[in-house]
Amino acid sequence: MGELRKYFPQSIFGWAEIAMIALAIYFTLRFLRKTVAGGFFRGPALVGWLVLLGFSLAARALNLGVIDYLFAHALPIFFTGLVILFQPELRHGAARLGESSLFSGLFGRRRRGAEKAIEIRAVDEVVAAVTTFAKRRIGALIAIERNVDLTGYLDTGVRLDAMIRAELLDTIFSTETLLHDGAAIVRKDRLAAAACRLPLTERTDLPFRFGTRHRAALGLSEQSDAVVVVVSEETGSIHVAERGELTPYSDPQWLSAYLSVVMAERTGIAQGAP
Repeated sequence: MGELRKYFPQSIFGWAEIAMIALAIYFTLRFLRKTVAGGFFRGPALVGWLVLLGFSLAARALNLGVIDYLFAHALPIFFTGLVILFQPELRHGAARLGESSLFSGLFGRRRRGAEKAIEIRAVDEVVAAVTTFAKRRIGALIAIERNVDLTGYLDTGVRLDAMIRAELLDTIFSTETLLHDGAAIVRKDRLAAAACRLPLTERTDLPFRFGTRHRAALGLSEQSDAVVVVVSEETGSIHVAERGELTPYSDPQWLSAYLSVVMAERTGIAQGAP
C-alpha cells in the first residue's frame, strides 16, 4: 500500500486538479462526438487509443525507461496532430459558441415561437420543391444537418446562407445551372450551401436503380446523423436516407411530418416550451 500511495494526490488541491482534468477531457470528447472527425475517437479507434494508454501505463509501472521516454516525447506531436486534424471543427465550434445553450438560454424561450414558425415554413418550402422535382423528374439531393457538424462538406460547395425557398431550390437543381450537380445542405432554417460533394456509400447490396445521388445520401447518413432527401431523376421517386437506411416517401404529408420532427429536434424546439 505504501508504494501505491505515492501515485495518489496527497491534498485536496491534487484531487481538485484531477477533477478539472477529467472535466476538460469529458467536454472535449463531448464536443468531438458531434463532429465528423469525431470518428477518430469512436469504435475500433477508441479501443486502439485505450490499448496504447494501457501500454504506456504498463511501461511506466515496469520501469521500461526507453518506451516510457518515447511515449512522453510523442505526446506534443500527438496533440499538434489533433489540432491539425480537427482544425475545421475547432474553428467552426468557436464561431458558433455564442449559439450554445449556455449563452442563449436566457433568450431561448422568447424566440421559440418565432423559430417554430420559421421551421414550419422551411419544411413547407422543402416539401413543395421536392414534390415538384418528383413530378418533373428532376434529380435533387438535400441534406439537413443535425448534431454532427457538416462544415467539412459545406466547404466543398458554394456557400449561400440564404432563406429556404422552393424557387431557390428549383433554380439550384435546374440542369441549366452550375450548382445542380451536388447536394444542397440545410443548417437550421437556412440553405447553407449548394453543389456540395458528399461521400459515397461502400455498400454493394444496393439495387441498380439507385444511382450516385442515392449512394451519396447513404454515404453521408452513414458518417453522420444528417437526414438526406433524394429525388431520383429517372423515376421521380422520393427517398430519405437516415442512419444508413433509405426509406421511400411518396406521400408529401408524411414527408412534411417527418421533416418537421427533424427540424424541430435540430433547433431544440421539440424539447422546450412553446
